[in-house]
Amino acid sequence: MSRSRKLHRLSNPDTAERRAQRMLFRHLRDDTNANRGRMVRRVRELQLLLEMDPIEFEQLIARLMESMGMKVELTARSKDGGVDVRGIDSDPFRGGNVIVQVKRYRDTVTPSVVRDLFGTLQHDRAATKAVLVTTSKFGPSSHQFVSGKPITLINGSELVGLLKHHGFHEMFAPAYASAADEPAADAPAIDVAAEPARLLLHWTGEEEYDIAALVCQGNRALSDDHLVFYNNASTPDGSVRLVTGYDDANACLMVDFDALPAEADRLVVIAAADTENHPTATMAGFAGPALILEAGADQEAAVVHLADGAESNIAMRLGRFDRDPAGNWDFTPALAGYPGGLRQAVVAYGLEVTDEEAVAAGQ
Repeated sequence: MSRSRKLHRLSNPDTAERRAQRMLFRHLRDDTNANRGRMVRRVRELQLLLEMDPIEFEQLIARLMESMGMKVELTARSKDGGVDVRGIDSDPFRGGNVIVQVKRYRDTVTPSVVRDLFGTLQHDRAATKAVLVTTSKFGPSSHQFVSGKPITLINGSELVGLLKHHGFHEMFAPAYASAADEPAADAPAIDVAAEPARLLLHWTGEEEYDIAALVCQGNRALSDDHLVFYNNASTPDGSVRLVTGYDDANACLMVDFDALPAEADRLVVIAAADTENHPTATMAGFAGPALILEAGADQEAAVVHLADGAESNIAMRLGRFDRDPAGNWDFTPALAGYPGGLRQAVVAYGLEVTDEEAVAAGQ
């Protein structure tokens, strides 16, 4: 039975359970020693990937894609044209022809590598999207460049998480063989990316809904670019990204809380009816919703059950994350309905919406 079906069968929690669930969201950043321990493990995991033969590493990515349900073809190294793996996703909604480039890097991937992949995508008549996978990380310029483009960037921490999620746990066993708290003194330095949290949204029924996020200072969004939704899949720095087709979630946001702008102290999560494709849609079909936080590979997921949607609303605020003075994030289920849809929700947080933008937002 899938995780979403299990969640759908849970009854609404009582006050005590809600309080316990809220506590699970608190202190996303543990104490320094716990963070150091996770970082040491991640360095060891990435070292294992870096030690792989280049061809073996490409084959690993191909196997990962196959485990995700894709048909895969490894390209000939002499004629790859910058493409290491080709995949076909047969899903009728999110599917397409994917070209994948892999980089076993220790340092941050430069923006020129990302731009070159986009050029390859533009000249590839068969491809509909591109993925760049690295054992390192990407800088803000790279995330800003791919915003709105059919390119997905997967950093080292995300790659390890995907491999574990799809059954490749055993390959990382050597990383835990040593009981020492620190990596070996002669271990090479690795530019380790922060592990983003996953915000998964589940609901019952056949209705389609979109998830959106606003990066705010208080009750005002930082800028238009800090509204993440289906027409703007990432913030400029990549700290909040919309991900499609993640496991069995109805919708998914990737959030790197540590990478959010220094002035940001609030992240607002909103669900909205898909009025662009279904003009008469409301939140009435938003039944049995559950918001799940997967804060990291080494932490238990937290689940918060939310109230059902109402026919009188086209969008609804699900809750917000607030940063306290110590830098910890605490989630509060703060439900609010918006009869005017996502446009009304955006305006409530200080953004101006033109008529053209309103059409783009499905209003």
